[in-house]
Amino acid sequence: MFCSLRQKVLPFFVAVTFFYIFISVSAGGARANALPENPKELSWHISALKVTFDNKRDLYIAQDDVVITGGKTRLEADYVEFSNKTKDAFAQGNVLLISGEDSIACNAMNINLTTEIGTINNGTIFIQEDNFYIHGENIRKTGKFSYSMDKGSITSCAGEFPDWKISGKNVNVTVEGYGTANHAVLWAKKVPALYSPFLVFPVHTKRQTGLLFPRVTSSDRKGFEYEQPLFIAMSKNTDATVYVDYMADRGTKLGTEFRYVLDNKTKGSMFLDVLEDEKIDDGTINTKNYSFESTPQRTNTDRYWFRMKHNQDLPKGFTGKLDIDIVSDEDYLLEFKDGFTGYDDTKDYFDKKIGRSLDEYDDTTRKNWLNINKSWSTYTFNVDALWYDNVAARQQDIDDTTLQTLPGIEFNASKQQIGPSKFFYSLDTEFRSFYRKDTTLTLVNGQRADIYPKVFLPVKVGNFFNFEPWAGVRETIYHTNDFTDINGNSDSLRTRLLYDIGADLSTKLIKIYNPNNALADKIKHELTPKLEYEFTPNIIQNDLPSFDGLDRIEEKNLLTWSLTNYFISRESGLTPKGEEKLTYREFAYIKLYQSYDIRKENDNESRPFSDITFDSEFSPHNFFLLDLDLSWSPYANNFSTLNIGNTIRDNRGDALRTEYRFKENESESLYSKIDISLTDELMAYCSIEKNLKDDKTVETKAGVTITKSCWTFNLYYSDSRDEQSITFLINLHGIGEFGI
Repeated sequence: MFCSLRQKVLPFFVAVTFFYIFISVSAGGARANALPENPKELSWHISALKVTFDNKRDLYIAQDDVVITGGKTRLEADYVEFSNKTKDAFAQGNVLLISGEDSIACNAMNINLTTEIGTINNGTIFIQEDNFYIHGENIRKTGKFSYSMDKGSITSCAGEFPDWKISGKNVNVTVEGYGTANHAVLWAKKVPALYSPFLVFPVHTKRQTGLLFPRVTSSDRKGFEYEQPLFIAMSKNTDATVYVDYMADRGTKLGTEFRYVLDNKTKGSMFLDVLEDEKIDDGTINTKNYSFESTPQRTNTDRYWFRMKHNQDLPKGFTGKLDIDIVSDEDYLLEFKDGFTGYDDTKDYFDKKIGRSLDEYDDTTRKNWLNINKSWSTYTFNVDALWYDNVAARQQDIDDTTLQTLPGIEFNASKQQIGPSKFFYSLDTEFRSFYRKDTTLTLVNGQRADIYPKVFLPVKVGNFFNFEPWAGVRETIYHTNDFTDINGNSDSLRTRLLYDIGADLSTKLIKIYNPNNALADKIKHELTPKLEYEFTPNIIQNDLPSFDGLDRIEEKNLLTWSLTNYFISRESGLTPKGEEKLTYREFAYIKLYQSYDIRKENDNESRPFSDITFDSEFSPHNFFLLDLDLSWSPYANNFSTLNIGNTIRDNRGDALRTEYRFKENESESLYSKIDISLTDELMAYCSIEKNLKDDKTVETKAGVTITKSCWTFNLYYSDSRDEQSITFLINLHGIGEFGI
């Protein structure tokens, strides 16, 4: 079954006191039917401590621990009169009627077990799909899934005195339909909090068209903001959501989101937002709330963002992928980072549902990509068309020298044996056609073909070492019409031929430990020392056009040593059937490496050694994670880079995440977040992100969350460079979320 991105459908609550809120009952999966298609063919079974039969009325009278069953319907009570002819039943005392997944508990009931029509005295209806309760004094069951009552209440809280409920008069409820109530009141415990003369709410357990819960905020940049989505269930494998985002200071932004799944390999989503912005950046202090320090002055009012990702199954084992990302201006994704159709939610959706991400929100060159590919066991074929939309050049109407690839074709062979010989080979080939909208003397258009085969000869040295020499040759051919090199040559056809050679020497050492403790029964430590050598000769390349890094291959005469460690734990346990189960887990990875540049040594340069680099990840338990990578200069005796992050958590829900990022002469930042579980229901959290290089705080957020079985309260404060906000949200489980 196709699953929607958001399947919570929202009812609406219209108040005469100059306010209204929209609330929803969630929409989920399929629902079990109470009775089969031909309920009259059911046989009914009665069990009780005492059963008598009235021949004249064809009536069974059962007392004490009475149970009547038929299909997926079950009736329990202290006393039952059941007509064998009409299937009418009168039940009294601790009555419980179970119909499919739902149930009714009451004091007394008159009901026809075939049609499920009847009356219920002082009963509670329980809809299991959403943990939803409907209570009424005199309930009329007008169908298998429909009810009406003079007075009633709805809630998702259990108990005689729920934390919240909505009460009303003339209540009508149809499961997989709608519910209505007059003179509705929202109660917090025993305190009335909100009144409406009329309430309409969908009662859906399936994916259906309806309003989703809204988002209400207020900020300096947008003023009061109300964002209302409408979910549209178009078919079993397509749906859409329409968004109306009213901003008091900016206008109304309209958005659409269309999702489809055609088969297991063909699916996609597309989003479009449009806004006629009422504010621009005129460069004065009066419009500071509508500009960003990091971007140029924005003067356009027509603003939009279109993005989509599509996966396509093609004949003969080919697959296709399409990514489109077009935004109106440099400010847009900074401005609309949050919200239902904002950058964060869109990126998260694409990551989880499509498996491909978006460029960063502050990246003003957006990637658009079409790919057709096929993979075999040892070969891959790719055709790409890459178009980078330079938003800054387009918006400012300046020269756009962004390099486009239209198209790029690759055919690669992974490392594999050459027939019955001891040799192996790999092959990388490509053809690319490069295009720029605007060119210069050095930035030109053209085509490039590159062929790069490599041959390997792995051999065993003694009983412990593996030695693998290799050699490669690369032929590159260029065609350009308007390129003139530094020597004044303007030949349209140019070539480059170079070779490279190298070798690897390695071994693997393994040791098994038997700690037999809480961490593991056994631990395997794999240590791989390796020595690598690479040589690429120096050749003249400044007579070639420069499209990307492949056009300038540096001379290399490099020796690299490395030590790689893997730690793998084994834990034994039992399956539910009592069989032995072994679980393997890599809980630590450590790699240390450094290079020695022989070329620099030959040229009498004073620093032939590279930085010592250390990469590691350590997670001995789910409660702890440490990731660390650093590079240390052996000459300056300091860190060139240092990135460290750790997460500590416990069973209670407490967690601490800290990240420190440092790159010499470039950046230094610190991020930390702490979650504190004050009680089982109360959580406090605080996070801070700071740019230590500029000594400026990027964002600070602090808040508290109260989580109950049937409602959640969230209050937090956020302070960033561009905006300050306080958010207050209450989620009534099974109903919806509202707040400011």
